[in-house]
Amino acid sequence: MQTPREGLAGVQTTGGIGVTALLPTTGPTLFDADRGSAATPPGYPGGDLGMSVLRVGTHAVLTVYPPYTHSTEPFEILVYTGPSSPPRSLGDAWSVGPGVDAASVWLIRQDAPDSCRLQHVSLDGGEFGPGQSASCRTEVHAETAHGLLITINAGAAQSTDALIDPETGRTIQQAPRIIGVAGDRMLLDGLLDLTLVDLRDNSRRQLSRPTLGIPSTVVPSRDGEIWAIDFANPSYRGTSTQTRDIWLLRLNGPDWEHAAGMPFITEHLKRGGGLDWNDVGDLVLADGVLAAWHPGEPQWRLGKAALPAGDWSGFAVLP
Repeated sequence: MQTPREGLAGVQTTGGIGVTALLPTTGPTLFDADRGSAATPPGYPGGDLGMSVLRVGTHAVLTVYPPYTHSTEPFEILVYTGPSSPPRSLGDAWSVGPGVDAASVWLIRQDAPDSCRLQHVSLDGGEFGPGQSASCRTEVHAETAHGLLITINAGAAQSTDALIDPETGRTIQQAPRIIGVAGDRMLLDGLLDLTLVDLRDNSRRQLSRPTLGIPSTVVPSRDGEIWAIDFANPSYRGTSTQTRDIWLLRLNGPDWEHAAGMPFITEHLKRGGGLDWNDVGDLVLADGVLAAWHPGEPQWRLGKAALPAGDWSGFAVLP
């Protein structure tokens, strides 16, 4: 690993970077990368509640968390409907993941103290069928044309990742750690290397890690052909220093490309940070400011407005 530089390097361009994102602040906040806070949509819970945000196609879905760590009740799921309108509630669930159609989500609903179901729900609130029985400790991640990625027994020492047929519950693929599924590909994390699986024929290809460390965040581009993988380190060389090291995995190769300005020292691994892609193929990074980088460019384009402070993390680029 190269010696990390201090902070995210880049330039501010004359016309700005043209990125608008929904931040899961207690609010939340619609944020213009160059002008700052653009709106605080009405009707969202406030106080000491926390939020996370998930992009579903060109939409955003938020999960409302209680201030304490171990909740005994499922969380409220809200659909963002615009900068000046209240959210649409999808009810309560333990977990939420985007549907492959970019207009729905999969939820783990609780029906009784020890009884949950996997439910497919449109962003308009309509339910597709009665759902399938599921453990309340199932965590849903994302649906592809080849199945739904879930974690079985989430939060436990012996959790397992699986790609399932959500309509029948049949297991299609299973591994200790599936770190990404998009399009026709699935990425497995092993002890020493990574494995790229082609779900069309189950062929496998071993990939050497481009750097030391564990892939902490994997974000596929909107077309699913390029994956941004952050080999972040919250304790660089055993110190309190946090570093971020983003690599791109091009699936057609497969080939690795190091993002510009990596690695660098940051204070935003756990708060005020995150990755997403916009609709023109730019990787967008939150780290003090919003920054955009198109693969192949020599440096990041930095937004002019400082991101709000707070315990929020993650964001969704809109539309």
